[in-house]
Amino acid sequence: MQRLAVYSRDCFIRMRADTGWRYDDAQRGTLLFFRDAHGLASVDSDLDVLRSFGVRVDVVDAAGCVAAEPGLAPVRAKIAGGLHMPDDETGDCLKFCNLLHERLVAMGVRFRFGTRIEALEAEGGSLRGVRVARALAGPGGGTERLTADATLLALGSYSPLLARPLGIELPVYPVKGYSLTVPVRDAARAPVSSIVDEDYKVALTRLGSRIRVAGTAEVGGFDGSLRPGRLETLQHVLADLFPGGFAREEMSFWTGMRPMTPDGTPIVGRSPLRSLYLNTGHGTFGWTMSLGSGRLVADLIHGRPPAIDVDGLELSRYRTE
Repeated sequence: MQRLAVYSRDCFIRMRADTGWRYDDAQRGTLLFFRDAHGLASVDSDLDVLRSFGVRVDVVDAAGCVAAEPGLAPVRAKIAGGLHMPDDETGDCLKFCNLLHERLVAMGVRFRFGTRIEALEAEGGSLRGVRVARALAGPGGGTERLTADATLLALGSYSPLLARPLGIELPVYPVKGYSLTVPVRDAARAPVSSIVDEDYKVALTRLGSRIRVAGTAEVGGFDGSLRPGRLETLQHVLADLFPGGFAREEMSFWTGMRPMTPDGTPIVGRSPLRSLYLNTGHGTFGWTMSLGSGRLVADLIHGRPPAIDVDGLELSRYRTE
């Protein structure tokens, strides 16, 4: 995961340099903090792992946490210390995707939104086509078959539903997460980058003039309902850390399915079928790994050697003889 995430971050840096795109992005790192000293004392083994992969991480006390996130100054007494990873970046995924969509349309890419995929069709060990509902079908319905030199299955938690009829078992499962978004009222009392409250397992991120708060993990199939108890935890953490920094009356809430794998690592690369490729199972780090995953798959499709090793990323890692 670290290999893919670092590669993806480098791809983001290059893309910004090439395009000049801005999407409420910031390069101010991530602060993971603990509310008690016991939690902070337990991270030594994690530090060794992170540093062995070349991740810059600093152990900081409460004063160091406030230096990284000045808005925490009023609640400094609640913080024992934390880990600061200065190379992390943040941004608004929706704004980025809108910019990407505009660029791709200008390059001639055709998007078909609102199109239902009925099935993937395979024959002779190769994917032959994708059957979709015909856009302008009459009362009797109708489908059409789309064909391509290569097809990429990238449907997050829903990927297994199309792969299973082909005999491909994708170990990707929906784990529901919650988020709230709220406008900043007082910038001096709001986060400047990304913070993780390790005790509550809640992340807070500054997105321009807004704060995004996300967390919890709920196993319950594809139920997308908002449960008040889960949202209360997010609201509590935000109010506890940044009281007065946000417009409480303008909160909006969302929930979505994180596509999780048993080992946490996404499934990126070739499938058992020729001409079918996989890019799914990224869990909570879909956008983090997005550009790196896309570039890796594009290299495989075009027969180019990927810039990073695919070992441990492809579905084949789950096969047992």
